[in-house]
Amino acid sequence: MPVTCLFPRLIGAVLSLATVVLLCPPVSADEPEFFDVPFADGQWNIGRRLDESKLRYCVDPRDPGWEVAGAIADAIAGALLLEPERYVVTSEIVSEDITKAYELLLKHCDMHMGFKLIPDGYATWSFLTRPYFETDYAFVTASPALEKLGDLEPGGKIGATLGTSAHLRLVSYLTAMPVADRWSAFPMGTNTQALASLVAGTVDLALVWAPSLWAMQRSDPNAAKLHVIAPAPLPQTTLGVGALMLSNQTFLRTAVDEAIAALSADGTLVGILDSYEFPASVVP
Repeated sequence: MPVTCLFPRLIGAVLSLATVVLLCPPVSADEPEFFDVPFADGQWNIGRRLDESKLRYCVDPRDPGWEVAGAIADAIAGALLLEPERYVVTSEIVSEDITKAYELLLKHCDMHMGFKLIPDGYATWSFLTRPYFETDYAFVTASPALEKLGDLEPGGKIGATLGTSAHLRLVSYLTAMPVADRWSAFPMGTNTQALASLVAGTVDLALVWAPSLWAMQRSDPNAAKLHVIAPAPLPQTTLGVGALMLSNQTFLRTAVDEAIAALSADGTLVGILDSYEFPASVVP
């Protein structure tokens, strides 16, 4: 999903909904409504589908890695001897209400690709598959003089996608630094905005979901000069990415998890990532 974010705890997260992090309303997972099963328009007309020979999956173009997720979903379907049926989510907005994910799973897909595996980040009516890959939040710059975060001069400007685990880690580190040595961190609404600020020279570094840089460099010649640097002195922030499913699909989720494990072991997933030169690694 998948980075845009369909969940209140997933500010900045994927869909890639990799997602594309999926941006959401400011509702805490501790609040009761987060766990309530949402309402989908016409849900009383949706019954159990009769065709069990297909694996229906959703991909969202707001997720920078949605094409890769689609190829992985096709491979999962093949491993389960099912026919893949793709549904491409269409939307002109960045933020989606949590009801949208529920409605998509009811009407169009058995699994929604591109969601970050954030602990306690999802409502109880849903669950996620095991990760089919993991990837990083990356510090990106256009300066050839910078090889790691620590090379940035005091007062240097960092544009960080707001609310991500990497952003929170950066803010915590800056708070502990002596004032004279601190960098300036500017919260950005999306990964795209952070990278655009970097290209424009407004900031010295951007802290973004790595697939967002990959997607930008495939389509924007101005992004060719950008490169990833080491996060030191901070540790690397890495998250797994999986598919969202309804919690009552226990049997199918188990089958999908077994298929992902098999595709990981036989090198299929590595082959897909390599074919796209995608910045991710397969989880053993």
